[in-house]
Amino acid sequence: MGRGELEEICDRYLSRREEQQKVTEAVERCLRKGYDYDKMKDRVLEAIADSHRAHKVISAICIAYPQFRKRTKFEENKDDSKRRKKEHSHRDRSRERSRAKDKEKEKESERERRRRDEVNKKELEKEKEKEKLKNLAKELYQKKLEEEEAKRNVVVTEETLRAKELMYKAQQEIEERKRQLGLAAASQTLIGVAAVPPLTAKNVALRPQEAQMFIQASMNKKSRVDELKAKLAKATSTINSLVRPNAPVMAPLPDIAPGILKEREEEPEDELLEFVDPRIVARPAERKRKMFNFHEKGEFEQLANKQRAVAKLERLQAEISQAAKSTGISSAVKLAMITPAGKSSDEVPEIEWWDSIVLECDSYDDIPGTDVESRFKDTISELVEHPIKLRAPTDPLTPQYLKVYLTARERKKIRRQNRKEMQKERTEMIRIGLAKAPAPKVKISNLMRVLGSDAVQDPTKMEAHVRKQMADRLKKHQQANAERKLTDEQKAVKKTKKISEDTSLAVHVAVYRVKSLLHPSKKFKVEMNAKQLQMTGVILLHKNINLVVVEGGPKQQKFYKNLMLNRIKWEDEVIGQKKDADKDAPGERNHCQLIWEGQVKRRNFRDFTVVTATIEKQARDLLEKHNVAHYWDVAYSTTVLLEGQDSTPV
Repeated sequence: MGRGELEEICDRYLSRREEQQKVTEAVERCLRKGYDYDKMKDRVLEAIADSHRAHKVISAICIAYPQFRKRTKFEENKDDSKRRKKEHSHRDRSRERSRAKDKEKEKESERERRRRDEVNKKELEKEKEKEKLKNLAKELYQKKLEEEEAKRNVVVTEETLRAKELMYKAQQEIEERKRQLGLAAASQTLIGVAAVPPLTAKNVALRPQEAQMFIQASMNKKSRVDELKAKLAKATSTINSLVRPNAPVMAPLPDIAPGILKEREEEPEDELLEFVDPRIVARPAERKRKMFNFHEKGEFEQLANKQRAVAKLERLQAEISQAAKSTGISSAVKLAMITPAGKSSDEVPEIEWWDSIVLECDSYDDIPGTDVESRFKDTISELVEHPIKLRAPTDPLTPQYLKVYLTARERKKIRRQNRKEMQKERTEMIRIGLAKAPAPKVKISNLMRVLGSDAVQDPTKMEAHVRKQMADRLKKHQQANAERKLTDEQKAVKKTKKISEDTSLAVHVAVYRVKSLLHPSKKFKVEMNAKQLQMTGVILLHKNINLVVVEGGPKQQKFYKNLMLNRIKWEDEVIGQKKDADKDAPGERNHCQLIWEGQVKRRNFRDFTVVTATIEKQARDLLEKHNVAHYWDVAYSTTVLLEGQDSTPV
């Protein structure tokens, strides 16, 4: 069985060359790969569009190639059981191998872990020993440094310096006395066996640091003594002020025991005088004895009267100051107290101060003349000053330009150009591979031209396919229209926005006078149109005067004015009849007149209402509540003036 038999089968059942080539390649591929019946069948069906012919080709191939024949149920079960046994045995062997490998890996990892732990323990012990040796070496080195530092630098404090200073002075005094008495040689024998070697200047010799500190201390003492002397010299004046002029130098001392007195006599007086100033009065330790103090009769009464008088005076002063604050005199009084009293002079000034402000000169002789040209010679010239024009408050801040509207032909041309540009861009994207080419738009009219041979082979199927595409396109179009369609709420908002106008700057008002509003249809039109236009106002019904007041924007007033004066045919109605009468019918004709229209600052009515009044005063009071009584006055005056002209002769 070779390629020739396969080509013969394709020539027998297939007419198109492309399908024959596809089927040949698919079958050869199945033979090479060793595919079964099902896979071969799928590939042949993909290559052939007509399913009936494809099944004929598949059956012919199965006859020609036995390996593609469909196996029986018994053969399939037998092969499946063999294959399952092989798979189970292979799976079991692979599992055993994997388990053995896992065990080997676990043992190896355990050995590696133990070896690593032993190495880590040894390294830790070595590191600990090294750390201990380092710490010991550091401690020894630190101790050695501390000992050397202690030997080198002994801490020298102020107390040790004082002790050494005292020892040095004592040694100097002892040496001086020994020289005077000549007992330097015999002093050692008198002391005995436990004699101490003599203290010489060498024994108490100071180190350089100690000598420096000693010099610094002596200098500080000297500077401190100088400061104390300066303070004592400054404080002499204050001390003299505290001392009494005839005071003794020392206060009398109390009686002292003879033993204590001897001790005090032995103490040198120079040291006491150094710290005690004899000029300061020393108070005795004893408490002074109080003497009897007798008061004369009436002394306390006089003191009480004085205190009462002072309190009365303070009270009067408080009342006066309060009255002055309330009348405003206090500020003037304070100003007079602060302002220094000017010295009055008898000299007559060259010009009074009130005239100097007006005349702008220093003397009455310098008053300018009445001639304008000589007086304003510097300011008057032939030049003309043109003042800067101010912007009118009604002008817009930005310049307003008229909108340019294109004609229908121009708009059509622009749309066509835009579509052409978009189509060109889309084609370019498809050409370079950035966008996918759209599917062909198939219709019943172009079915044969687009589908070609497919439509010839199975026209029913292709027609159903085309009708489905047409239905999808229609559904998509209707869905887009439904999405663009406004909801009821959006429609109401759009309508309201179209009707409503901004009346924050000014409100346009119109007042109409109608002879009769008894006709229900005309009355309904007047009321309902005002409400639909969102206008405010009132319909005042009276037997002689029917007044219609409406408030709104300019567009609303334009529409309502056309309604009242043109659209509603008032003259076709005879007063008292519900239906429109003929032109020649007798009776008084109805009439509507625009009395006044203009602008007001704000609305006087909240909504549109219908009000009935029986008498004229009641009608005027109803409008007076809304501050528009003058509308009634205008309507009433025009009615009286035109009373004879409104009626038509019978």
